Amino acid sequence: MSRTEGRTGNLDWTDHGPEDGRALLLLHSLGTDSTMWMHQIPAFSRVRRVVTIDLPGHGGSAAAEGEYRLEDLGRDVLAVADAAGIGRFDLCGVSVGGLISLWLGINAPDRVTSLVVSNTAARVGSSEFWSERISAVQRRGMEGILNDVVPRFLTPGFPDRDPQTFALIEEMFLSVDPDGYVGCCAALRDGDLRSSVSAIECPTLLIGGEQDVATPPAEAEWLHGQIVGSHLEVIPGAAHLANVDQPDAFTRIALSALS
Repeated sequence: MSRTEGRTGNLDWTDHGPEDGRALLLLHSLGTDSTMWMHQIPAFSRVRRVVTIDLPGHGGSAAAEGEYRLEDLGRDVLAVADAAGIGRFDLCGVSVGGLISLWLGINAPDRVTSLVVSNTAARVGSSEFWSERISAVQRRGMEGILNDVVPRFLTPGFPDRDPQTFALIEEMFLSVDPDGYVGCCAALRDGDLRSSVSAIECPTLLIGGEQDVATPPAEAEWLHGQIVGSHLEVIPGAAHLANVDQPDAFTRIALSALS
């Protein structure tokens, strides 16, 4: 485990796989941490040097107080890459991690070799939605919004199908520092890449979840229409955390872009 000081806090990151290999950076979703990649890391690290990054206030990362911008989160990913001695890298992100990945594809094309972007959109939700979420966290804390948020991550039958993993997702969520969560919500509230995603030129794989209510497949389809040469896959039976809900399908599809 290593730590890098960034704009949004001190970010923890972990290396997996050969240090001299081609690098792949993994960015998790809002309200989880790098543990969510547990099903993918063994397979990914056979073909890449995998670096997992905990966003501010998530996992082991410390959060700076205040609101963050999407640019802050993107610049912090670049700071981690610099600290790890990585020049160019592949990037795989889910949800807010996917939005950060899109931002980097637009604003750091000299660093990003390819993108795997899952369960996200060029504009996630609305300003009103995220303002209400910020208010709810400030009033009720992470525990107070647990049952409003976590069930949307996964398909309705998932807690019965895999109660151990569902409990782990809940544990991750409850461990998030509200300051980091609110800061990231502000970045989502204000982040809008709809006018600029067409500038992405690197190879891009877009993954949607058939049952994703947070960022429905139509969002991935819209991105596919904007990013020239992109490839689109929608995973049946997957909700917002497609890599957790349908890990085998997600891993297989992602590896097709990393081979």
